[in-house]
Amino acid sequence: MTRARTGPGAVRISAGRWKGRRLEVPPGARPTAARAREALFDILGERVAGARFLDLHAGSGAVGFEAVSRGAARAVLVDLDVEAMRSNAERLSAGDTIEILASDADRAIRFLGGRGESFDVVFSDPPYAGAGEGAPGVSEAGEAARASGLVAVGGILVLQRDAGPDGGSPPVPSGFTRLPQRRYGRNVFEFFARTSR
Repeated sequence: MTRARTGPGAVRISAGRWKGRRLEVPPGARPTAARAREALFDILGERVAGARFLDLHAGSGAVGFEAVSRGAARAVLVDLDVEAMRSNAERLSAGDTIEILASDADRAIRFLGGRGESFDVVFSDPPYAGAGEGAPGVSEAGEAARASGLVAVGGILVLQRDAGPDGGSPPVPSGFTRLPQRRYGRNVFEFFARTSR
């Protein structure tokens, strides 16, 4: 059995009640760099406090755990490999502030929509095309369109993508306004604010 990383390759929560706590990272995951994650939460700012937060393609769950650490009311973390996330949630005594779904993003979006869920912040970090063996990548435009249905009016959709030569901005989903994108190394964050249903 392949072990999750807990050493230097692991990630740490950068602020809030779990500041400095280390998270296990599943094998093959590419966690959002600490600098980019901190910048993301600086941009989200007051949106995080009390928020309902969805983290798609969550990997270690670092972004969702960071959100709860910084005051989000609840985070739903979605990934096919959830062993490391479950271990992280247990070690942090996260309780019912964290829900973990062992699912691909499409099924999870349908499931959460069927449950009548909506979120103040939806964060999606889909696999980049060619990001590892057997990883076909995900259409960022399609991902944005599907995930947009779970964003509450007044909420925000954040799509993380690669800044490589094929990385273009996806179209604005219906009912949304595009906000300025931010780039940190190869990480590009696209922001879409929901203005209407």
